[in-house]
Amino acid sequence: MRAALLLAAACLALSGCATIKGWFAPDAPPAEAREPVVEAPRVTLPPPEPAPRATPPPAAPAPRLTPPAPPRPAPPAPPAPPTAVAPPPPAPVLSPVLSEADEQRLRADTQQRLDSAEKRIRQIDPTKLASAQQENFQTVQSFLDKAREALQAKDIQRAFTLADKASILADELSRQSR
Repeated sequence: MRAALLLAAACLALSGCATIKGWFAPDAPPAEAREPVVEAPRVTLPPPEPAPRATPPPAAPAPRLTPPAPPRPAPPAPPAPPTAVAPPPPAPVLSPVLSEADEQRLRADTQQRLDSAEKRIRQIDPTKLASAQQENFQTVQSFLDKAREALQAKDIQRAFTLADKASILADELSRQSR
């Protein structure tokens, strides 16, 4: 119903009804305020020249009597020769630049934390742990493995961080398992 009313109003608006045009036209100023209208002289133009006649479009080609042949499948492309693709080089390790002495001290601290975490983990029987504690046990082992990998990659800062996390979590786990 609502759509029909809107459609009817749109039709009236587009049809050019004088009363509706007045709704949308700005109000005319009073007669006294109007300026005198000056009419421009009328100029008559010569009649337009007749346009040249267009040529009829070319005739459509005659319809084919035989259907076109189905396209033939293309022969398969020969396989590309195998190429030896070298593996990409390992990503460079981004770490802060440490002096030789700082690097040795950090490496020693990392190794100490790794050893202490491994010692605590060996003292815990994983079969006696609750499910949350077993997850923590696996997390400690994961941190230890990743810390060793970081040490081999000479990423001392990352190795220290992982070893520290493993050590702290192993201490907490050993306290809970007592």
